[in-house]
Amino acid sequence: MRPAIFGIGCMLSVAMFSSCFTGIENTGHISEKDVEKARAGERTAEDAYLDSIVPAPYASWQEGKQFYVTDNNIRLIFTPQADSLQGSTLRYVGSESFRQIDNTEEAVLVFSDGQREYRYDTGKTFRELEETPAQYLVPFMTDMDFVEQVDSMLRGKELYIKTSDWRRPDGTAERGVRYVAVRVTDVTPGDAVYPFYVAFECDGRNSGVFMSSATSSVRNMTFGKLFSFSDIRKHYRSISDDNWKLIVNGKVKKGMTKEECSLSLGAPRTIDRMPARAGLYERWVYVNGVMLVFENGLLTQYRQ
Repeated sequence: MRPAIFGIGCMLSVAMFSSCFTGIENTGHISEKDVEKARAGERTAEDAYLDSIVPAPYASWQEGKQFYVTDNNIRLIFTPQADSLQGSTLRYVGSESFRQIDNTEEAVLVFSDGQREYRYDTGKTFRELEETPAQYLVPFMTDMDFVEQVDSMLRGKELYIKTSDWRRPDGTAERGVRYVAVRVTDVTPGDAVYPFYVAFECDGRNSGVFMSSATSSVRNMTFGKLFSFSDIRKHYRSISDDNWKLIVNGKVKKGMTKEECSLSLGAPRTIDRMPARAGLYERWVYVNGVMLVFENGLLTQYRQ
């Protein structure tokens, strides 16, 4: 009976505390976008490390250049269609021109898997194609030269991983740890969103992360956001070993500081603040439903 009463009490406590943040006395609401804006101007050595590596523009393509197919939706742009090209490597064999009824010529790119040829009508003139950013030239494909350049920069390096969101090569999630040393074993093509898969070894475990590039339309998983050149622990010597172990494993406990919780779980989606007689209350809410409540900078309640 006592456990049941305790559970009901906890739920009422959280509910009552949540209601405290709905009144007009609330002093502030900070979103994840606000946090990102504040950090936007802070560029580190890690942020700039791969800046010089970009996919090749169309004007430099040579016959035989290879591309990795990231998604079977490529059938929507190819003639003839093929239902199962994902995971294949295609070779660029040249280009053709297609004259429209208004006498303009459109560029058609031709690729081969060694058995069949596939044509992609770009809908652009050759001049427009040369002016198009390389990452937007052909959807659902990754430039293998681009991948190999990144591999040459990362393979064999010892880095410190910042995320616990590890992935197997097939894209399935795997629970990882953060702020520990990993050794990069290789970089291979990623998926339709992230062009790279960075494989690494950590204490006998083999896993990896999907990574975006400086030219990717989605840049939430760039090298600088995933890895550090230096041991992150050395920047937080005041944190106890017990609390650091929790942080590495993505856990929190009552009494932890806001800095410790942020290191463990990352930036919250929203932050609500409310003054009280005892000081300042804060509520952090994450996209996965995790909620943290702080009183004067220390964690007093949480739902994880």
